[in-house]
Amino acid sequence: MVSKVPMMLRTGNKGFTLLEVMIAVSVLALGAVIVYQSFFIAIDSFNYYSALLKIAPWMDEKIWEAQSDLARLGLGPSASGSGELEINNKKIGWGLSYRALDDTGNLYQLNLVAGWPQGSRQVRLTRSAYALYLGKE
Repeated sequence: MVSKVPMMLRTGNKGFTLLEVMIAVSVLALGAVIVYQSFFIAIDSFNYYSALLKIAPWMDEKIWEAQSDLARLGLGPSASGSGELEINNKKIGWGLSYRALDDTGNLYQLNLVAGWPQGSRQVRLTRSAYALYLGKE
């Protein structure tokens, strides 16, 4: 007579059910999506700060130059303007404008705006300064 106990031990449940496999695959897929998204967020942040670190000194220099020209020469061709830069194979548009803050025309506010597309959004940086027209000496 054959005992049923050894037979049950040999044919016991020694595998994963379909539900267990599906849950494990779902958890792994969710982890892969999170890693994938965080990788692209890190790349996007790196590109943004790389462009920012290269354009910020240029913007500061441009606003100082316009402020100095406006203080020495008054309103002239350098008081406003626009153009386009290329940094990291990225086209960055910029515009420089001014406005008088008093009736005498001696105090001006300068505004420099630069912008570029970054992924699905438009990045915009601004710098402002004040200039006092001292007149010709």
